[in-house]
Order: sequence, then C-alpha cells, then structure tokens
Amino acid sequence: MIKRRTRRGIFVLSLLAIASWFVSQNPADKGNEPRSAVDTRLNYALRDFEGRLLDDQGNISLEISSPVLRKNAESEVGTIESPEIRIQQENDLWYISAESAIISPDREFVSLIGAVDLLRVTRNSSETLEITTRDVMLRVTPRTASTEALVTIRQPGEHLESLGMNLDMINDSYELLQDVQAHYEIP
Repeated sequence: MIKRRTRRGIFVLSLLAIASWFVSQNPADKGNEPRSAVDTRLNYALRDFEGRLLDDQGNISLEISSPVLRKNAESEVGTIESPEIRIQQENDLWYISAESAIISPDREFVSLIGAVDLLRVTRNSSETLEITTRDVMLRVTPRTASTEALVTIRQPGEHLESLGMNLDMINDSYELLQDVQAHYEIP
C-alpha cells in the first residue's frame, strides 16, 4: 500500500505538470504547424545543392548540382555557382557545365553565364558531340539552348566553328547562325 505522503506527492506533481502544460500553451501559436520545408518567402542559400526534375513517368529527366544555390525572395530568381547539369533525353545524355547560372522564377529558363561546355553522349554507340561556347540560354521544357557567342563543335571526323547557335536536344539537331567554318577529316 502507498503511504499517504507519497500519494500527496504524486498528486502535487500531477497538478504541477498539468499547470505547466497550460502555461506553456500560447493562444497565438494555435494552428501553427511546424514547417518541414524551406520557406521560399525568405532569401536563402543552399550548400552542396542537388536537384532533380522528373518526367511524367517519374523518371529523372534533368539533374543539377552546385556548390551553392542562392534564392532571392523578392525577385524569386535563383543564382548558381559552377552548375553541373545532366539531361537525359531518350538515348542521349547531355552534360552541361558553366561558370555560373541564373534560374528564372518559373524555372523554365536557365541562363548559363561565362564559359559553357556541353557534351552529348549517345548511350548505344558511345558517340560524342562536344560544344564549347559562352553565355547560353537553356530552355528547360522544350530542351533547347541558344547563344550568340563563338561556338566550337567537335565530333568524330569534324570540327565546326560559328558565331551563334540554336540547339534542339529533343530532335538532336543544331543550327549554326553565321560565319561558319568547317573542318572535316576523311577516314
């Protein structure tokens, strides 16, 4: 049997616990849920950032990684340092790197700034297409890219140079805009 003094102690402790709980409740906090995601209304920076874009079937169609991603809440523009982008387009893998990038608020346009390298690897044949240029505008959904800067394109047996280019990753085609020079090797 529990002593009377012990029962009184348990009763007093129970009352103190209940009172502490009521005191800790703030009426202004009611309805506020803990946040599990980043509040996009704030400026923020993410270190060692990695992001993925999925297609309708849930497969990864675009991956991006960067040492630092910054987001300005007012303009909703994201800036990325040294982005590495990987785009999967059917049998082709595109690897894109740049000095920096700016992402539009709707995430449809990525302005690749500075030196830009684009490398396409065809999985079935291991054929490569290497494009070196500057300042490229990448359109995410239509998978197109364009620049007005000097472009160098290398693939087995040919070397092309041009001022400006329009690239269509879905149709695996490119258009060289002006002052095109071509060098072909005969096997």
